[in-house]
Amino acid sequence: MALLAVCLAAAPAHAAVDVPSSTVVETAALINGQVVEDDAVAQRLIDAYWTPERMRAAKPVADPGVVDDPELERLDHPENTGPEETASAPVGPLAAVRSAGTRSVVLSPGAGKVFFRDPVTLDDYVCSGSTINSTAKNVVSTAAHCVHGGKNGHQYDNWMYAPGFQDGIAHLGKFSAKYFHATKGWTSHSYNWWDFAFVNVRKLDGENLVHKTGGNGLLVNSSKQNAVTVLAYPGTGQYNGKDQIYCQADMHWAAAAQVKVYCGLPGGASGAPMIHQYSNAVKFGNVNGVVAYLWNDKNYSPYFDSYVLDVFNTAKNKTT
Repeated sequence: MALLAVCLAAAPAHAAVDVPSSTVVETAALINGQVVEDDAVAQRLIDAYWTPERMRAAKPVADPGVVDDPELERLDHPENTGPEETASAPVGPLAAVRSAGTRSVVLSPGAGKVFFRDPVTLDDYVCSGSTINSTAKNVVSTAAHCVHGGKNGHQYDNWMYAPGFQDGIAHLGKFSAKYFHATKGWTSHSYNWWDFAFVNVRKLDGENLVHKTGGNGLLVNSSKQNAVTVLAYPGTGQYNGKDQIYCQADMHWAAAAQVKVYCGLPGGASGAPMIHQYSNAVKFGNVNGVVAYLWNDKNYSPYFDSYVLDVFNTAKNKTT
């Protein structure tokens, strides 16, 4: 793993305690086990690796399981909330994108399917993700277990995001990762309440991701009872992973730093956005959570508080 930096996130004024697990971990993405600086070379390698056959064969990454220890969660993740804040506002693409036709929730180019490889086992996996508007116009939100194996694990490579993936096709292109941003709470401990990450992806044909697809906003310190739309790519059971699936539900309080929705989306949905105020008209809203795991037919997410904002702030201005 090529480690660029491991830095303590600056504690905001409203933080009650500086928690080691909130340490922001920033790493360079790898392709075939190596750092690739040149975007054109990186794109050729990603396109060559992620053939249609390999994309079809990739499996949903294993659910990380549940750390069911409320007292540990409270100690490890003391309250770090401020006023509700829209940290980033939704924005549309610079040009029109493919329409979804008529559905209750139309296909959003602001959500997509994530592909990556375990460099040790050489197995290929999939997750879900979403585009977040930012200064750099290149940020993807997903679950931390979709970029790193957690405690005693390692970083994944050949990471690629296919926005608006539908009919088993990456209609809007394959965006390769350049930088990952997570926390030690996940990479060192595998705690569910830290299972979120932000990824900077490279330009594709000279165009930034958000300019190509548009992007969602990011909402933090909001209600744990928000109504959300989950856009995901489950690939087990009744689902084949080829199409974007939606679930509309209300969030519920789950623990000190977690929320849940009664969606029951299985493997492949990891990293899917929970979008508050999703608009069919513009096909975007404000991401307010990500699917971290499935338990008793409920999908759980870390609560998006000021710790999440700290990690986003390390990614939002990082150009690729």
